[in-house]
Amino acid sequence: MMTFREYREKVPIMQAAEALGYSVDLSKGRRSLEYKHSDGDTVIIHNPRDPGRQLYFNRDGSTDRGSVIDFVANRLHRFNESYSSPTEGVNQVLSRLSCEPQAYKPAFAPPPPKAFDADRYAPQPLSAGKLHYLTRERGLDRETVARFLPFIRLVKDTAKDPEKTYANIAFPLTWPGADAVIGYDLRNYGFRSVAAGSDRQNGMWIADFAGDPARTRNVFFGENPIDMMSFYQLRRRELDMETAVFISFGGGIARSQVRLALEHWPQASKNTLFDNDYQGRVYDIVLATAIAGKESSFRKESNSLHFMVNEKRFEVPESKLSLSTFERESGIRSGLHVHKARGAKDFNELIHPSNAQKKSVALKL
Repeated sequence: MMTFREYREKVPIMQAAEALGYSVDLSKGRRSLEYKHSDGDTVIIHNPRDPGRQLYFNRDGSTDRGSVIDFVANRLHRFNESYSSPTEGVNQVLSRLSCEPQAYKPAFAPPPPKAFDADRYAPQPLSAGKLHYLTRERGLDRETVARFLPFIRLVKDTAKDPEKTYANIAFPLTWPGADAVIGYDLRNYGFRSVAAGSDRQNGMWIADFAGDPARTRNVFFGENPIDMMSFYQLRRRELDMETAVFISFGGGIARSQVRLALEHWPQASKNTLFDNDYQGRVYDIVLATAIAGKESSFRKESNSLHFMVNEKRFEVPESKLSLSTFERESGIRSGLHVHKARGAKDFNELIHPSNAQKKSVALKL
């Protein structure tokens, strides 16, 4: 029998995923591959051409991440194997896979990842009036845009054809307490992207109105800057902006992002503005366990989530998933304050021009 290290060299995570019915979506990118199961479980696999260096993480924000060993161990219940212990089960699965032909053989050679080059993105003159995508398309008013203007850029990608290049709104990614830009989240009409080489594992969009961790009373965590600006627009009369910090993690939550943020603002009250859906509730729980300093993991089976928190196991139906339910079952008390957009997926949906039009039509009828 091979060692786990030998299995890592021989069995790609992609092969294990495909054995369980996951399929690759190459439209999501080829440097790292997105594999999705019919039940919605989605994982991102790094280094697809090098099994020995392959790592994965789960889109749901859980601690489901690591090597092919972790992938199999976290899904052992899905493999058709009989075993007396989890370690034996993982060995049996990997032994079988190592003897099978690989189903996925990519016919491409992904280029090596590029480091973020800030000079590639030339800054353009910036004013609230030039950010009409945010006002006309997303429903943010001029006062909101002006308030967040110090934390927004307008840039052109100099690596592209100048005649076909438009200036895009850029939300700079930085480390807490640092000024160096290590990436951009880019937005425009019909366009959403991340600047090449952006450090999404550590970088985050930070709108720091307090300017000093000692003066910061509230830190708000969210999935994207526009949702967070929408929250401000809806609640501006209730917020003390001079002591507030807004942080966007982007499309997922990396463990290092959470660690850096919690270390920099240890005393401030923590708030979440994540989406009002399954993924947003999972993010609430991930952040709460990090704040409480607890070890936790979970897996999704059918319509329930099976949690393990400090060796305590419990199950929560997906329909009842919330931070309050999780804390009641786990015994964790994080002190995290959760804000959700009532009746909508996110806060921007509440102010989006398309919804205003729908309301206007409904009133006329």
